[in-house]
Amino acid sequence: MNPTLNFDVIVVGTGPTGLVLAHLLGNHGVRTLVIDKNDGPVDEARAVTIDDESLRTLQATGMLPEVLPNVVQGYGVHYYSWTNQLFAKIEPSSREYGYPKRNAFRQQLLVQALSQGMTRQASVSLHYGHELTRLEQHDDHVNATVLHEGQEHTYTARWLVACDGGRSTVRELLGITLEGSTYKEKWLIADLIGRASPFRHTRTYCDPQRPAIRLPGPQSTVRYEFMLHPGEDPEAVLEDTQLRSWIRGRDPQDAGLRLLRKVVYTFHARVATRWREGRVLLAGDAAHLTPPFAGQGMNSGVRDAVNLAWKLVANLQHGASPQLLESYQQERKPHAWALIQMALRIGAFMQPKSRLGAALAQTLLKVVCLVPAAHDYILHLKFKPKPRFFEGFFVPWNIPQAKIPSAQLMTQPLVELPNGQTLLLDDLLGTGYAVLQWADAPELPLPAGMQARVVRVIRHADDFLPATTAAHALCVRDVQHELAAVLDSAQAQAVVLRPDRYVMGYVGQDVAKACGTIAQAFHTVYPSQD
Repeated sequence: MNPTLNFDVIVVGTGPTGLVLAHLLGNHGVRTLVIDKNDGPVDEARAVTIDDESLRTLQATGMLPEVLPNVVQGYGVHYYSWTNQLFAKIEPSSREYGYPKRNAFRQQLLVQALSQGMTRQASVSLHYGHELTRLEQHDDHVNATVLHEGQEHTYTARWLVACDGGRSTVRELLGITLEGSTYKEKWLIADLIGRASPFRHTRTYCDPQRPAIRLPGPQSTVRYEFMLHPGEDPEAVLEDTQLRSWIRGRDPQDAGLRLLRKVVYTFHARVATRWREGRVLLAGDAAHLTPPFAGQGMNSGVRDAVNLAWKLVANLQHGASPQLLESYQQERKPHAWALIQMALRIGAFMQPKSRLGAALAQTLLKVVCLVPAAHDYILHLKFKPKPRFFEGFFVPWNIPQAKIPSAQLMTQPLVELPNGQTLLLDDLLGTGYAVLQWADAPELPLPAGMQARVVRVIRHADDFLPATTAAHALCVRDVQHELAAVLDSAQAQAVVLRPDRYVMGYVGQDVAKACGTIAQAFHTVYPSQD
């Protein structure tokens, strides 16, 4: 006989990945246990950059109003040569997903807000000072043995998600290895507070003598990062006089600021060989370790949480096959690795080996930026890999010019309601599947069992916006014409979105055929709904 199931999901680790996952599960009433061996939220500013995708996810958790006041929205990167001359800028201004692409924050404030906000989640239990020591898997559940105040307790759940960091205990217990590289270069990080300079952008010093980064943050904080050379003693460079002399060389105003934290670290570019073992899944740093140069380590973990949350809900509450969880690694691992590779390329540019190499690379960038298309590509951060996958749960759409292909994250524009109110698209879509279609398109024959929020889109600003429509549908005006651009480029009259707002599939002129294909894919995952 199976032991009593205490929980649906156990989440190990209370970094941003684990806490975001717990909030998303809690929003659906999933019985979730969150444990961490630490006595409380970690009070360290590890990550300092949060991107537009992660802010969109926080919008979905309902915690964004508590988080956003401590976020400096919309900052760029200025690149300086070894002679301290500005030679390039990246200042993205578009809001494809509803928020600026790059934003400064303090990780400990995010973690504190998410931890405190867990009190609103009636189905989630959050326990600090609980250390996982053993795992035992069965066909339909997992047992987790936890040490708390010298006493062992065993909890049982359908699924366990390891969000316990780069030194993951769960990953070690499962014998899962990491593939990739650990790099010999070490970096010194120093966080300070009391910054007087109003300059909001990151400064990156591509200096072969001492590559460095200056990152202003909220609440008058600033972070410095300096690359160490082979043979330099980490203990010696942590000495206050040495550290402040390096800071003074970059900005004398910062040299006397109060020091909050200093640490020397080695960076990694590694991913776990597998992200699922039975009913245990890896997420965040437990699954992938990303170099810091692109500010994507934490953001990749948040993407993991979004991908996992709706699939766990689908399995636990809507009859989806456990095999849906197989698509998690299919969808997430290639994108996480693509961001790791991007970070390595940025790191190589930031860390020239000689002045000649620096001069060649920096001159080449200046020349390339003279080409308008290339300048736009770099300025607006278009070189960042799109949130898209090529295998997994979706229906391909063979229209090459589609602005947002199947299996890519949908844009989030502002839309207008019949009462004149404007709001971001996701605030209308609920938490499940959604359909966006032209207001004059016929009602779609959706798959049996697919409970989807239908949003009918008025194309033109001066078209009549009815105050009422079908009971299960909303009618909105496409005030920014972004939805029109998506549907028109895909030659579609409707698009079906997954609960994580990735495009599941499009519906063109042959409605029956397209909906039949979507239904076939849906019922492969939800056999009980067929």
